[in-house]
Amino acid sequence: MDNIYGFSTQESSQTMLLAEGFNSDEELLFADEVSEDAPTQSWKVLIVDDEAQVHTATDIALRKFVFQNTPLKFISAYSAKEATQLIQEHADVAIILLDVIMETDDAGLNFVKYVREVLDNQLVRIILRTGQPGQVPEKSIIMNYDINDYKTKTELTTSKLYTTVLTALRSFCLGQKLQSEIERRQQVEKALRISEEKERQKALALEHFVKDLQEIQLQLVQSEKMSSLGQLVAGVAHEINNPVNFIYGNLSHAHDYIKELIYVLNLYQRYYPQPEAEIIHEIEDGELPFIIDDLPKLLSSMQLGIERIRLIVESLRNFSRLDETEIKSVDIHEGINSTLMILQHRLKAKSDRPAINVIKDYGMLPLVTCYAGQLNQVFMNLLANAIDALEERGSRENGTVFHPQVWIRTEVVPGNSYDNISTASGIRVTISDNGIGMTEKVISKLFTPFFTTKPIGKGTGMGLSISRKILLEKHCAQLQCFSTPEQGTQFIIEMPTLCTATNFAVSMV
Repeated sequence: MDNIYGFSTQESSQTMLLAEGFNSDEELLFADEVSEDAPTQSWKVLIVDDEAQVHTATDIALRKFVFQNTPLKFISAYSAKEATQLIQEHADVAIILLDVIMETDDAGLNFVKYVREVLDNQLVRIILRTGQPGQVPEKSIIMNYDINDYKTKTELTTSKLYTTVLTALRSFCLGQKLQSEIERRQQVEKALRISEEKERQKALALEHFVKDLQEIQLQLVQSEKMSSLGQLVAGVAHEINNPVNFIYGNLSHAHDYIKELIYVLNLYQRYYPQPEAEIIHEIEDGELPFIIDDLPKLLSSMQLGIERIRLIVESLRNFSRLDETEIKSVDIHEGINSTLMILQHRLKAKSDRPAINVIKDYGMLPLVTCYAGQLNQVFMNLLANAIDALEERGSRENGTVFHPQVWIRTEVVPGNSYDNISTASGIRVTISDNGIGMTEKVISKLFTPFFTTKPIGKGTGMGLSISRKILLEKHCAQLQCFSTPEQGTQFIIEMPTLCTATNFAVSMV
């Protein structure tokens, strides 16, 4: 039987039979019977062949073809070059009926590569049709080129062409559905990833918010406690100061009066060496010579004691600056000394360790503009931690000779330059101890709120965090820590003498 293109199975026959090769039950609809009303939707079929009769025969054979209530629409290209242009203009082509040998022997095959590789169109169904199968081996073509079907023109009857196109359209629709499903799932996955990222960001924001809230809450409690302590200390210092000043002011007068009385008594004994027996008895019974000799020493001891009390009161008053909110110029050494006075009871010797020796190496510092009370709180936290470390090491020594020491060094540091921005000179305060020391892991978490290595009830884990916050946010300062286990710890505070907006910006870099 001849095929629809009129090619005889004998290679010598080149006669085009068109409709004459159809079976009797294969109905054809010729051009004059086609409705003039073109359908709004259709399946696009690109016919690529350099022989015009192939286009005509295909159009005649398939013009009545309908799939899913949608007819076919034919687009004709007579060379691979023309097909390359048309496929770009009609990206929704469903089927390509492609000849192989056109302007060149491999023009059709090159067009296949262009569609699949350059345009990355994996959806269109490519049906290769050749009239010279000897030059285009089927096995080699199918193995090396991404085509969907291979037909020789001699075997394509109307029925087979119908079947081939129907199969191709079913495959195309399935591919469309799969592609749509893949795109839908990709969109769902993308939306899910975006949603997960948003939820993750919300969770992180909430976590940070809770941490900040806890830190602020504890800092407020700590500030309130320190403010209350400052008020209490200031009140106690004031109440002690009044009677102490009264005693201190009258002690010199008492000394003069007693001196005068002793002089008169000595003068009386010189001119009346033989008093009455009762007086002699009282002098001997009361040990008058001892009293005369010891009373000036007693007054000197009282003088030293009252001066010590006045020093303690002055330290309490200085330390009570904790509730001050104004920034002012102060002497840093005064704040450190006041803090040491408050901690004096912890520096004394105990049953498990000797007294802690405080070595001061003070430089000539200028007045520093700062919040004095808050800075005293920083000194209190650092020195208290140093004492804790020394006590812990002392408890571990087990009789070994241990000399606990705290070194406090202050010095002026020259100004620095960051990105051509010069900063004013500042001060450096170094507080070191030879206590238990810390590991790198502990140091990495040292300034994290609520982190503590102390037993429950002995620390909140906020002291160093608050100290760093006070220094960084209120004084444009930096707090660094260096430590070696079993050797000791060193805290270094570097701060400008005057905190300005420029200083603060640089300190945050």
